[in-house]
Amino acid sequence: MSLVEMIQQKSFLGSEFVTWLWYKSEGRDRTIDLGDGRKCEVLFEKDLVLTGEWGETLAGTFRGDAPTLSPEAAAALAAGKKVKRARMTFSVGEATYTLTLNAESFDWSGLKIETPPSISFDEAVPLRLAALDQFHDVFERLFSIFLDLRLDPDRWAKELKAVRKWVTEKNEGEE
Repeated sequence: MSLVEMIQQKSFLGSEFVTWLWYKSEGRDRTIDLGDGRKCEVLFEKDLVLTGEWGETLAGTFRGDAPTLSPEAAAALAAGKKVKRARMTFSVGEATYTLTLNAESFDWSGLKIETPPSISFDEAVPLRLAALDQFHDVFERLFSIFLDLRLDPDRWAKELKAVRKWVTEKNEGEE
C-alpha cells in the first residue's frame, strides 16, 4: 500500500477530530486540558462545511458568527454529514490563534497570530515565529489527546456515546 493510499484510508480521523473539538467546545467545561497545566478553549466561527458520504453534492456550508449553533448545522450532523472544513479560534491563556482547518488533509490556512501592536518588523518576526511554534505544540497536544482517546476501545466507546447524545440533544433543542 502506498503512502497516499494509507493517508486516504485514515482521512476520516481529521473529520472525527474536528467533530470531537466541536463537541468539547459545547460541553460543560468548554475547555480541553492539555496535560501540561494549560487549558485550551476552541471556538468555531464564521465558516463550517459538512459533507455527506458521497461528496460535494451533499455538502452544507454554514456561515456566521457561530455556525455550529445553527439548527441547520445540527441537523446536518445528525444526518451523518462529516466536518470537512472549519474556521476555529484556539485560546490558551492569553494567546489566541485563528485558522481554517481542512479536516481531510489537516491543511491550515489563514492562521492569525496576535502580536503586540506598534512594534517593528524586526521585533515582530521572532515573536510571530515563537507564537507559531507554541500553536503547533497546542495543536499537536490536542490531536494526541484525541488519538489516545480514539485508540482506546473502552474510552472511545464511552466518548462516542456522549457525542451521539450531544448530537441528539442539539437536534431536540432546535425543534
